[in-house]
Amino acid sequence: MKLHLFNPENDLALALGCRHYTPPPHAVAIHNAGALLPMWWAEEGDSIIAPEQMQTEALRLAGRFGLNGVVGGDVRNVTQVAPWGWSLDAKRQFLRAGVDGDILPDDSSIERMRQLSHRRMSVEILTRLDSGSPIALETTNPDVVVETERNNPGCYVKSPWSSSGRGVFCARSLDENALRRRAEGIINRQGSVMVERGLDKVADFAALFHSDGVRVSFRGLSMFTTEARGMYSGNVVAPQSYIESRLSGMIDFDSLMEIISREEEILTELTATAYKGWMGVDMMVYNDGGRRRVMPCVELNLRMTMGVVALKVSERLGVGTPHFLAWEHRATTTNNNDETPDSLIILPPTDGFTLRLTKI
Repeated sequence: MKLHLFNPENDLALALGCRHYTPPPHAVAIHNAGALLPMWWAEEGDSIIAPEQMQTEALRLAGRFGLNGVVGGDVRNVTQVAPWGWSLDAKRQFLRAGVDGDILPDDSSIERMRQLSHRRMSVEILTRLDSGSPIALETTNPDVVVETERNNPGCYVKSPWSSSGRGVFCARSLDENALRRRAEGIINRQGSVMVERGLDKVADFAALFHSDGVRVSFRGLSMFTTEARGMYSGNVVAPQSYIESRLSGMIDFDSLMEIISREEEILTELTATAYKGWMGVDMMVYNDGGRRRVMPCVELNLRMTMGVVALKVSERLGVGTPHFLAWEHRATTTNNNDETPDSLIILPPTDGFTLRLTKI
């Protein structure tokens, strides 16, 4: 039996690298609202770590959508665990649930996964690809960040560990003193800071991969959207043929698949022996002097991603036309009266959030 855990706060826990992490209220709310999300990819006989009061809702979701995963199963039967992402805090949550520590990764293995989750991995991947793409700079000197922005206005500054666009900001929005202070704060908290040249973005997308512990294999593409400040806002849910068609209208699709094939090999070399599970490489289509190009690696997400969720929802529901999957603020209710012919509630409202699928 596999035991699943939705811990979207994991990237924040990685930033601190400690075993007892207390996430901010927003992260706690998403954790609670998404506790049953793993049912969308769980297999028959699997269990989910979730509050006992969610048992009834889990049964309702299973019946309505044909999902798997029970709440409150006997953890003594657990032989595999599957968190959203790995950290010392994720390990703590499994131990608290009663999982035998012998089936969990040791602390040194988790530290290896933590280092593979650092944003410097984009530098490693792009260097190995040798694609001529702009490469981020990692520095421990805030003056370097200021100088880089001065020479390339509109740079993006990124914390080594963060998620969903948090921990990322455009340097153009700050004067030099404020930029220096903010960069210094990131360095003090996380040891370094990443800075990269801003690109004229056309579209965000990602390549989805899975590691079986021996080899990393490409499993599909996802398209997602971000707000002006770079924060994640939602995913397209559609057949792979639709996403491929969208991308083919912007770039040479055969060249993209060649890049992805090379990334399979690179990711196998870098991560396969250290990590088993899903991962995503965020990419970008951008304008470069009147020509559209692919940024092959904005960052590596060594964890489950909302792109994989979109892929699983599409497969489960047999989605034939494009939809949009997004978290939204929603008062807690116990029914689906606010569904419409063009929208479907994937997860019920909990702690002020729900996950909705809407026809585009």
